[in-house]
Amino acid sequence: MRQVLGSFLLVTAFAAGAFAQSADALLTQTLKAYQSLSGLRVRSTIMAEQRMGEMSLKRTIKHEAVYQRPNFLRVRWEEEEQGGIAIFSDGKNLFTQIDALKQVKKESAPKTLREIVRTQDRRSPVVDDLSCFLGESWTEKVSAAKVVGKETVQKRPLTKLQLTLKDGSTQFLWLDGKGFIWQSQRRLEQKHPGGGTVAVTITETYHEVTANPKLPANFFAFQLPKGYREVKEFEMPKRPAPQR
Repeated sequence: MRQVLGSFLLVTAFAAGAFAQSADALLTQTLKAYQSLSGLRVRSTIMAEQRMGEMSLKRTIKHEAVYQRPNFLRVRWEEEEQGGIAIFSDGKNLFTQIDALKQVKKESAPKTLREIVRTQDRRSPVVDDLSCFLGESWTEKVSAAKVVGKETVQKRPLTKLQLTLKDGSTQFLWLDGKGFIWQSQRRLEQKHPGGGTVAVTITETYHEVTANPKLPANFFAFQLPKGYREVKEFEMPKRPAPQR
C-alpha cells in the first residue's frame, strides 16, 4: 500500500512539474512567435469593466494595428461615444490624430518601434502581442504561470494560461498552437480616492492575427483627413466665458 501511495505521489509531483514547465515553454514559444516576425496585423475588441460594490462601469474599445520593422505603424483605438485616436509612422514622420479635436500632431519619427510606443523605455506590465513583438521577455513580468486547460474561443481551440504578474495582478492568456494570442484578460484592484477598492477587468478578444501581412507599397503613407488641421502641439478648445 505504501509503495502504491508513494508511486501515486511521485506521478502527481511529476505531472505538476510538467504543467509548470509547459506553461513556461508556451510563453517562450509565444515570445519567439512574435519576435521572429517582420510585420504584424491585429484587430481586436477591448472590454474594460470597473466594479465597486454594486456599481459597474463598462467601456468597449475597437483596436486595429499594423506594425512593421523597423519603425512603421498604423494603430487606431475607437470608442463610439468618445471618437478615436490614431498613430501613424511612415518611417520618417510620426502623426498622432485625435478625432475629437480634428487635429493631427506631426513630428519626426523615432528610428525604432520601441522608441515610438514605449515612453522613457517603460515596458508593459503584461504579456501581449506588442510586447512580444518588441522582444520584451515574459520572465521580467511574470512571477508564476500555469496551464489552466483547453478552451474554445470564437471556434478556435486554444490553451488557457494563468499568469501571476509581478505587479500583483492576474492575467489569463488564450494561445493557439503556434503561440499567438487570441484572447487576454487582466484582473487587478485599485484603491479609490474616496475610499474602498475598485476591481478592474480588461478583456481583449482578437478577431485577426496576421503574421507578416502583405501590404501595398504606400500602406503607411499618411494623408490628412478632410476637415482636420496639422498642429505642432494639440490645441484644446476654449471654454466659453461664464455669463454674468
